[in-house]
Amino acid sequence: FALGCFLSVSLLSERSYPPHGGQYTNGHHKSFSMLGLLALSTLTLACQMLHLQDVMPLSPTIGSALIFIWGFSLAVPFYLPSSMFALKQGGKEASATISDSFDIVGFGLLVFFNGRVARVLSKAGSFTSMSRRRYTWLPVFKLMTGMSIAAAVTLFGAVWLEETRSESS
Repeated sequence: FALGCFLSVSLLSERSYPPHGGQYTNGHHKSFSMLGLLALSTLTLACQMLHLQDVMPLSPTIGSALIFIWGFSLAVPFYLPSSMFALKQGGKEASATISDSFDIVGFGLLVFFNGRVARVLSKAGSFTSMSRRRYTWLPVFKLMTGMSIAAAVTLFGAVWLEETRSESS
């Protein structure tokens, strides 16, 4: 996952989320890039969810590749739009405050998500039984898939509006 995130941000940042007036800006390139990356992220989560339901068996190699692709497809939409928004709105003086505000909200939501994962772990028991009882992870992957769909729709809309405003100014 982490390697996928690193490579994505290193290789795709300028192409998928170029600065206004950059080499790759044309129409709604950013919004469709975010939608495409988050659709790929949602697809990887859906594959993992189908695996947990025994609908689509995955080998450990394919499962690992899906985790890499998940990190690769999630990093740019996660890091760049919010960071660029903070820089644009806050400038040198307040961008860190805006970014920290996003982090506070994100970490607050993470508390609830981690509570859900902790309930899954308490149901699953030991690591050995947990690996045998994969179905206990199903609610977590359903939640993440649903959140990924919501993120794709809302981020697409937000970036589309930002691009529309940038074009008109």
